[in-house]
Amino acid sequence: MLRALLLKEWIKLRRLAWVPPVLVAAAIIDAWLTMRAIRNNHGAVQVWNALVTKQDIHFDRLSYVLPFCGMWVACVQFLPECTGKRLRLLFHLPVSHGRALAVPVLVGLAAVAAVSVLTLAGLWAVFSLGFHLPVELAGPMLQTVLPWCVAAAVAYLATAAAVADPALHRRIALALAGFAFVAMLIRTSGFAGMSGSLPGYVLLSLAWLLPVHAAALRVKEGR
Repeated sequence: MLRALLLKEWIKLRRLAWVPPVLVAAAIIDAWLTMRAIRNNHGAVQVWNALVTKQDIHFDRLSYVLPFCGMWVACVQFLPECTGKRLRLLFHLPVSHGRALAVPVLVGLAAVAAVSVLTLAGLWAVFSLGFHLPVELAGPMLQTVLPWCVAAAVAYLATAAAVADPALHRRIALALAGFAFVAMLIRTSGFAGMSGSLPGYVLLSLAWLLPVHAAALRVKEGR
């Protein structure tokens, strides 16, 4: 049964899973082009000054792209399930409701994590291989992206809960709460500005698993 549930998620994701990697790649290429234009027009010294002194974040588009990717994955997974009461039928399979719900959520979070890893790897290539930045500078720049990766996971969970919940007022409340939490995570204040408080935000983000579970139980009970 577990294999069947995994196959079901693969069928839903396989045709639209290319969108998040393409968006991330476009944002990374945009950052590379911006930094290269500054180097070509003003010299390498100006690039160094902008990064060290001003801490210009030329890859800030990822702060919006990553949460959107989380929302995209959630919609691809849960919109089909919430059409024609399919999500309710999911809980009548010969498997515990906890496992039936955990499989799509874990698959979605794994997809979001894969996009985050792709983002970090692409930026590392730009910083270290493209511009030969030292680890002391490239490291904090990469740490800047970590809260955005957490925001992508929160956006996924909040969207999944909002889509799955049968009541409109709860959907609106979940969407607004998710937006506020994501907005808090994507704030920037220089490189690695949230590195000290990031573990606390990660723990708080785990609480978003509860609305997803609660929304699914409401669907199961027909409320």
